[in-house]
Amino acid sequence: MPTGETKIYSEFFTNLAVAWFSAGAIGPFFTGPVQVSRMSAFILSGILGAYISLRFAVSVTRKGGNKP
Repeated sequence: MPTGETKIYSEFFTNLAVAWFSAGAIGPFFTGPVQVSRMSAFILSGILGAYISLRFAVSVTRKGGNKP
């Protein structure tokens, strides 16, 4: 995979991680009153989605860096 393409994919997955974290982990604090169980589910899904997206970003970067 060419370096430019690797950078684009890496940035995409990094931005996706930010979106997951914003929507899931930060968003519930700015919405109306929500049940604690529902809020914790949003936070956990946000953190999990961010983690998975960042792992994809790192994977793409590592695979792209090994090839000429």
